[in-house]
Amino acid sequence: MNHSINPQSADTSTIIKVEQPLWFRWAQLVRLPTVFTVIAQVLAAFILAAGTSDAATAALPRLLLILSSGISIYWAGMILNDVWDFDEDLRDRPFRPLPSGQIAIGHARKVAWSLAGLSILLAGLSGFVTAGDLALTFAPVIIAALLVVAVVLYNGPLKSTPLAPIMMGICRMLCFLLGASPLSIVGGADFMQPQTWFADHLVTIAVAFGIYIAGITTVSRMESGDREVAGSWDLNVGMSVAIFGAVALAIAPRLAPQETVWLFAPDMRYALLIGLITFPVVIRAFRASSDPRPELIQNLIRIAVLNIIPYSAALTLLVAGPIWAFSIFCLAVFALLTSVKMRVT
Repeated sequence: MNHSINPQSADTSTIIKVEQPLWFRWAQLVRLPTVFTVIAQVLAAFILAAGTSDAATAALPRLLLILSSGISIYWAGMILNDVWDFDEDLRDRPFRPLPSGQIAIGHARKVAWSLAGLSILLAGLSGFVTAGDLALTFAPVIIAALLVVAVVLYNGPLKSTPLAPIMMGICRMLCFLLGASPLSIVGGADFMQPQTWFADHLVTIAVAFGIYIAGITTVSRMESGDREVAGSWDLNVGMSVAIFGAVALAIAPRLAPQETVWLFAPDMRYALLIGLITFPVVIRAFRASSDPRPELIQNLIRIAVLNIIPYSAALTLLVAGPIWAFSIFCLAVFALLTSVKMRVT
């Protein structure tokens, strides 16, 4: 999300417009680094719902469709965020693609709503495409529609209210459930009669992700405004909520049905792994608490958001083993490399 100069250190009145390639402007607008967190969440949810990597592979057509749906919803939300924050960005972040005029706001709005509609369509197809002996299901289109509503509420009427972090947490919760939804069967003689909705451990994992992101979103409010007055409260409360979400993530797999086959048991070793993933975020939070400079806050948020990828890899390790888990973890490399040129928040 940067131009050739650092927007945090430069006087915005002297920012020089640098014409970027079209793909780079759109990558900035949709905050490309963070889409890898969505990919990781959807993959982890799908594999956990399948129970094994072989079962997930057998349902590959549904996986590809629901993954495309998740990316479309996320990009729609990122674009709408900048569309509705246009006046604020024009004043505070004129280097962004919309206020700098590199992408027309009207065009961006059309693309956002088109992506939102596409995401619902793709989700619907994921429940009806043939995949082994899986029955048809309306679950994906229901979750996708709820997620679009949540994204619109967050970016629109709730953005500047105290409910914003909660709504962002709901978005991430629904994102995880979206990944599991093609394997949540709503079928039989009456397609609207649930036969197998979400297992308890999947719901708990989704809620844990939601709590974690609600906390990080609370911390992110320190990026602007009066940090001396509100900063410490946002940081302390936000990090407390985020840590609680991480603890819930460490416990949630234990709620799985007894017949679940684990390749890596969700015991203290798994809990320790979640703790190790969370540790760098906690350390950065302590640094930001004693020295709440914008760059430290932004670095904290960047690492905290991208932590969704190793969390998802740890969850995948439980049922699919190290190869699948490592593959998902590698998404963090792409996220970190792209975040060098494009801001996460």
